Amino acid sequence: MKIIRINIDDSMNELSIKQPTNIQNELTKISKSIGNGTIQELYIWKYNGDTISCYGWYDGDSGFENKHELIPNGISDFLEEDSSEKLLFGDIFLIKKNNKDKLIDFCVSDYASVYNEFFEGFDDCHTDEEETDEDEEETEED
Repeated sequence: MKIIRINIDDSMNELSIKQPTNIQNELTKISKSIGNGTIQELYIWKYNGDTISCYGWYDGDSGFENKHELIPNGISDFLEEDSSEKLLFGDIFLIKKNNKDKLIDFCVSDYASVYNEFFEGFDDCHTDEEETDEDEEETEED
C-alpha cells in the first residue's frame, strides 16, 4: 500500500506499508519528525467516492512546523481552522481509503492532481487593475 509522507520542508515521499491494524501506530513508527502528543487523523476530504485522510500533529515545538499548505475545506472532528490555514507540526501523512474503508494506493502524483483540482485557477488570477497597469506600461514604452 502506498501512502504519502509530507516532510516539514514540504518535500514528499511515497512510502509502502502493509494494511495496518492500527494506522496511528504504523505512522508513528515511520515518522522522521513528530509534534507533541500522539498522531491523529486531523482532516478528511471526500474525493471521487474515496476518502483522503490527513494524519499528523496540530501542536509542536518551534522549528518543527510543517511548511506544506493542505488543500482547503478538510473536515475535522475537532479542529476549527480550515485545513489550508492550520499550522501543523512534524510529518503529515496522507492516506486514501475506498468506500469500504480499505486503504488503497495514494501516490504523490495522485495528490498533485487532487491539489491542482482544488486550487485550480488560484495561481493564475489577475485583477483588471493589474492588466490595466501592464497595458499602460506597454503604451508608454512605445
